[in-house]
Amino acid sequence: MKTQLNISSGLRRLAVCGSLAISGALLLPGEVNAQIVTMDNGGSTATVNLGSSAGMDNWSVGVGANMQNQLNQQWFWYSVNGGAVQSIDTIANSPGGSLSYSLSPDQSTLNATYQNSTLAVAIQYQLSGGGAGSGSADLSESITVVNTGASAFNINFFQYSFFNLLQNDQNTVNILGNPGAFTSISQTTTGGGNGIVEVVEQPFANYAEAGGPATVMADMTSGNPLTDATSAGPGDEAWAFEWTATGVGTGVNNALDIYKDKNLSIQPVPEPGTMSLVGLGLVACGFVRRTMKRNV
Repeated sequence: MKTQLNISSGLRRLAVCGSLAISGALLLPGEVNAQIVTMDNGGSTATVNLGSSAGMDNWSVGVGANMQNQLNQQWFWYSVNGGAVQSIDTIANSPGGSLSYSLSPDQSTLNATYQNSTLAVAIQYQLSGGGAGSGSADLSESITVVNTGASAFNINFFQYSFFNLLQNDQNTVNILGNPGAFTSISQTTTGGGNGIVEVVEQPFANYAEAGGPATVMADMTSGNPLTDATSAGPGDEAWAFEWTATGVGTGVNNALDIYKDKNLSIQPVPEPGTMSLVGLGLVACGFVRRTMKRNV
């Protein structure tokens, strides 16, 4: 089935065309070595290692008075014409490959483009924090996959996500939708907070899987379709989406465009032990006040 395109992606296409045209120009000497970029907005930070399959390995929000990381790893993999599943950073490391990227002056938006003679993958991240100490933030991601070769190809594109909300290893993942059209995922945790919700705006994912991090990673990189297991937990859990497109022609007019949005809202509920200490403290204060009154 040929990739279907949406008129609303026109402006995004223009941006991608420009990015591909100047792919080498944005590489500054310092960036080539570091390739680690941190976005910052509204009391939230997100760090992306563009040169490694570690990918985005930190998304922190203010939980009470402290900043706390809620993410272990999120990154993207691909397979062309049924070949080996590879991390997108390998595109830049292949013969003739390149990586270009830029961070907006306010540090909220990151654009990165990987390109070689077979394909180009352009990603835009936009981070919007909910304010210091709010425990909330939003991250939108726009991904464009372009065939830069001479003939049409088939593409499998994957997103792997391994969040550990409140770092308590007690997360539950639920994927919504059906095989061929998975629409969103929600992850919650014992200990409070709303958790995280990711909505796939277009196109819906063809396959999905929820489960243990190592299992999901192994299934994704095996080259077989994801299992479509839609729930996992509570425990240390991960999930993955897979998009497929066949007969993708060359050039940006035939690109696979993926639009997604993540909303994170997390606040801890005091542990029973903490509540007990608070209660004991209040009782102690009352006892001290009564003793003082007797001695007056």
